[in-house]
Amino acid sequence: MSSSPAESKTVHLIVADVWKDKDEEPRQVHLLLMNDDADGLVELALKILANSGYEEAELLEIGTLTDEPEDEPHLSAWKTALTGQAALIEFNE
Repeated sequence: MSSSPAESKTVHLIVADVWKDKDEEPRQVHLLLMNDDADGLVELALKILANSGYEEAELLEIGTLTDEPEDEPHLSAWKTALTGQAALIEFNE
């Protein structure tokens, strides 16, 4: 039985508190991306968040998605990450 392309790729999920201005309340974001270099994952995530306009970021959790998410917005973000792009989900609260 052959595996699907999604099964052979690891999508990382990074949960972070971010600030566009260090004097405001933090906003939580979820960043989904693929990266074969586990050692460079944190640095890459911080670069992506900085390029998204966040002045500061505190990484809270780093994990991997082993199955396709069932619900949005994570399903769309997961599909975007599988294409090699980073997907950022921003939460208002």
